[in-house]
Amino acid sequence: MLVGVGACAPRVEPPNERIDRVGRTQSEWVAKEAKVKETRSGEWSPALTAEEKEALFAIATDTLAWCVGGRKGSFDWQAYTLTPKLKVPMATFVTLKMGGQLRGCIGSLAPAAPLYESVHDNAINASLNDYRFRPVTAAELKRIDVDISILSPIEDIASRDDFKIGEHGIILRKGMHRAVYLPEVALEQKWTVEQTLSSLSQKAGMPPDAWQEGTSFQVFSSVVLAMGRESEQ
Repeated sequence: MLVGVGACAPRVEPPNERIDRVGRTQSEWVAKEAKVKETRSGEWSPALTAEEKEALFAIATDTLAWCVGGRKGSFDWQAYTLTPKLKVPMATFVTLKMGGQLRGCIGSLAPAAPLYESVHDNAINASLNDYRFRPVTAAELKRIDVDISILSPIEDIASRDDFKIGEHGIILRKGMHRAVYLPEVALEQKWTVEQTLSSLSQKAGMPPDAWQEGTSFQVFSSVVLAMGRESEQ
């Protein structure tokens, strides 16, 4: 499996107290008419139903509570309806934020596991195994916001001119060097194409202008699932 660390925006720390969004059965959040919002970077979509999106989000948030709480017992898959679409192998990232700032982000570029398992595994990795951060603690769960990114198939592009800011995530390769950003990163950072590629070059351990020669690029779209309320739709 190709695993990506840091495909999200650069790290900044910073916590604010937020509503507890962890735990799909919490009556307070349900009472506020929580809904899972879908944001597409392009035209591609895995075409999930509202119920399938809710199941994925529940798996992600319940996984956080389970793994941060010490992984007591086996994870209970019986609590979810795993439809055929949720069993299709897909690449995903799970992003954790506190107070709007990155707290963990890990995912896979290759569709090596069923969608529901990929989300589960990446929720564990984002909370405990992102080497840029200390592991998430149980006390932080009330301040953690979760995003699930589902990735389209990866496509080669002829040149950087085919890379569209906001629509595409991008993978840069040069020799043994490689780096990736999800579609939302350049938008969040307000980068141009050149700034994005310079940042990717540095992230891959090269000079900022390394992308200008001898580099290949691949792109993908994403669908991001996040928790929102009716008033935010």
